[in-house]
Amino acid sequence: MTEFLTTDTQLPSYLIFPRFLLDSDLSETTKLLYMVLLDRARLSMKNEGWTDKQGHVFIYFTITDMADVLHKGEMTIKNSLASLENADLIFRKRRGAGLPNQIYVKIPPDIFSQTAKKLSIGQTENCPADRQETVCRMDKKLSGNKNKRIITNSVKRESNAAPSVYGKYQNVFLTDEELKDLKQSVPGWSVYIEKLSSYMASTGKSYQNYAATIKSWAMKDKPVTQQRNYECKEYESL
Repeated sequence: MTEFLTTDTQLPSYLIFPRFLLDSDLSETTKLLYMVLLDRARLSMKNEGWTDKQGHVFIYFTITDMADVLHKGEMTIKNSLASLENADLIFRKRRGAGLPNQIYVKIPPDIFSQTAKKLSIGQTENCPADRQETVCRMDKKLSGNKNKRIITNSVKRESNAAPSVYGKYQNVFLTDEELKDLKQSVPGWSVYIEKLSSYMASTGKSYQNYAATIKSWAMKDKPVTQQRNYECKEYESL
């Protein structure tokens, strides 16, 4: 069962995907392999004994192990290594027969300036001073229909307040308007929020509208009674 992210969620282990790979012509397998090699190099940076006399960090990683990690054939790994070497993203130092190569993972020299520039452009286009809706350059490259969906969803987010999280298990989402309505229309509304939170956590279920679910439960617990008719005809008495 999956869980919603909260501010206290501990993320699982993950690999770093450098932004410059998005614009590269490398194959997807080659990009994944570079991510794995970069992760290994990051560990070598934290441990002693994994730098040469020039201070360059290196790793040992056999082709067989790479193939096992990526679930690919060894020939595919060899081709990806050659592509990375041609792109000047790794350097392999041969150590002799029967010994694994020393692999040096490299990064483009202008990677940080490119990233900062792209982030600056994106922030300028996506966060205008007057808070009007804009479309960034990347969105302009998308299809017309997808652009329409992006704009529509953004407008909806502007018009509807973002929901807050409630319940012991932090899985009940209500807007301020929905919470205000529940307080006015549902006696014991806080109990129903906790009840819904526990129920979803134990069963793995989720609902499209949490406020409507709480109202439905409240109505089932307290059905509307039929109003008595105290009117009588002229010849009848109460």
